[in-house]
Amino acid sequence: MSDKERIDTGGKNKNKKKIYKNIGIIVAILIIVFSLFINYFTKNSLYNGRIGDNVYIEGIEVSSLTKEEAFEKINAKYSPQDINLEHKDKYFEITTKDINLEYNTKNLVDEAYNNTRTGSYMKDIISYINTKTSVKKYTIRASYNEENLEKSIEEIAGKINRKTVDATVSIGSGINITPSTTGQKFETADNKKLIVESINNKKYEPVKLKVTITQPKISTKDVQAIDTNLASFSTSFNASQTGRSYNIGLSASRVNNVILLPGETFSYNDLTGMRTLSNGYLKASVIVAGDYTDAPGGGVCQTSTTMFNAALLSGLEITQVRNHSKTSNYAPRGRDAMVNDGDSDLKFTNNFDHAVYVSCYRSGGSVSAAIYGASEDKVGVSINVDHFTYNGLPGAKTYRTITKNGKSKTSFIYSSVYRD
Repeated sequence: MSDKERIDTGGKNKNKKKIYKNIGIIVAILIIVFSLFINYFTKNSLYNGRIGDNVYIEGIEVSSLTKEEAFEKINAKYSPQDINLEHKDKYFEITTKDINLEYNTKNLVDEAYNNTRTGSYMKDIISYINTKTSVKKYTIRASYNEENLEKSIEEIAGKINRKTVDATVSIGSGINITPSTTGQKFETADNKKLIVESINNKKYEPVKLKVTITQPKISTKDVQAIDTNLASFSTSFNASQTGRSYNIGLSASRVNNVILLPGETFSYNDLTGMRTLSNGYLKASVIVAGDYTDAPGGGVCQTSTTMFNAALLSGLEITQVRNHSKTSNYAPRGRDAMVNDGDSDLKFTNNFDHAVYVSCYRSGGSVSAAIYGASEDKVGVSINVDHFTYNGLPGAKTYRTITKNGKSKTSFIYSSVYRD
């Protein structure tokens, strides 16, 4: 090899080394720059102590916030609150402490913060890149103690629930009226649903409780006009006849304290029930097919007769009445009312403008019935019985004349025929 060739080869080698050196320097610089970039990116973007981009919790953006800042921002709008409830002019409260009400806000902030902090650097970078192009949304969930909530609801229900009570009338030194009470029923299932919806929706406007109102069948207004005795009637019996006396007292108690509103009908049989031993009646003398025999309920016809006469004298409309087959020893012909478990009943209807109160009771050897009502419904009453004979049997036709405001009207009540 010539000297010239050696010189050329040496020069080429020097140039190559120089190129390699320059490339090495460039690579080193790139590595340093990349490392600096990665370090900067990691410190200032990926692990900067802040939540990634495009992150929302319950509609509030928490991107680029620290956990403390995010938590504070969320709590400013969404934080558990006491639940206020109302019904009419009454107000109630279920506190967050009562039911251990909490939101999972802290867990959501931690989850949002850790979205780009999985523990794998490459996964964290991928998550970081994803936040740039997609939105991450979190929903706040409420938690509470179910048992405590039900207990709180029960306590409120106890303060609202109220039984429906009818107005009552009692007779003592005068006519006494006990006011009615309007019933209230706290709808537990519906109200719990409303409360839970308020919690889950994170809306704490006052909850209007659902309460069912039940009006009494007989209100104070219905009976407040009852202020006078419209009519009374009494009959006597031998109190030593134990079974008969007992049955008279029992039947009287069952038709006592009855309030009839305008248009309502009194049914003796409906109130006293079947004349059977199982229904509380004792055996005593009764008329069956024209003869006397012992049977459960003997004596109840004396109570019905007494009640019939009180209703007749009060001016109430007599809608059903029937005589005995034999003349009673406690009421004249045309003034008795026989009842049985078949089709014979004593019925009268309240044809007045106001309610009437029916009273009936036994005292010693007598049974008394009375009709109380409004003074403006009081009428003058006279009873006329025309006696006649039918096929040799005594009979009677009963009429009633009612006088009110100077005008009189006579009506036929019923016709009776007796075997003796």
